[in-house]
Amino acid sequence: MNAHIDLASRLGGAVLPSSAWRRYWLATLCQQQVRFDALAEQLGCDPALTGRVIGLANAAVSPGERKHAAIDAAMLAAIGLPALRQAFAVPALPTGTHAHFDEQQFCSYSLAMACAARVLGDALQLAPAKELYTCALLANIGQLELAMRHRQVYAQRPGQHGSAAKALMLCEESRRFDRHHSALSASLMQHWGMPDMLCNAVRCHAAPPGCGQAGRITELAWLLKLASSFAQLILRNGMGEREPALAAARVLGLDAAHMETLLRHSSAEWSEWREIMEAPTNHALCRPRTRARPAARQVFSEFI
Repeated sequence: MNAHIDLASRLGGAVLPSSAWRRYWLATLCQQQVRFDALAEQLGCDPALTGRVIGLANAAVSPGERKHAAIDAAMLAAIGLPALRQAFAVPALPTGTHAHFDEQQFCSYSLAMACAARVLGDALQLAPAKELYTCALLANIGQLELAMRHRQVYAQRPGQHGSAAKALMLCEESRRFDRHHSALSASLMQHWGMPDMLCNAVRCHAAPPGCGQAGRITELAWLLKLASSFAQLILRNGMGEREPALAAARVLGLDAAHMETLLRHSSAEWSEWREIMEAPTNHALCRPRTRARPAARQVFSEFI
């Protein structure tokens, strides 16, 4: 029997769980009135809070104006510290997630995929790199929703599946819930006001359209698929099957050598960003960890 997901009621709040320490840490940073760019960096590694804050910002955008698709200092300044403190104070829902759903692993995979998407965005110039980062960060957030609402489904960790196993998972989700987690991720992103092009790319990135189908959404879907393959390799220290990544790279016009270089850059960026995911040893210090990213032209100068 299908357990249909009532999006009409869910999306009214669209509040997904995030770690209590991170919500407290961000609220404390707001209290200390840290720079908004530092706050954006701390916030940008948490999928649930990123979606919530983007939704908060887009709710205030006037009709006809361009909506936000990434966390940045200007957007946080427009929201204001009082509203942000209130957003971070919203508790995680009491239902929790399944004991076998590793939320830390989910966040690590999401962040690794986001780092890869930003590196690929810098290299391929298909869309703004910071928007691709957010798009990839949210691309699997439907898993968190399903794990929270239908806990019996997730007895395995996300991000630990090969291509065939992931396809089976999507089919099983569709059978049980009338939609798989990629479609649910896209629906949540649409609710938060993300651009339709990014939402549609997320919807089909697990099985992108064929190579003969041209179009920006198709290209973005393949970019996300490559970022997903990169994330799996990154979390396995570069060990694992290369063919899924190579297949996606070929569609995007990348040869094996170029792909491996982009994978190394993605892994290096992930190594820096994952430090932000760790709980600070002393909340009283409240020293956000900010760092300057090298310009895309410098990072990929070897290909110019």
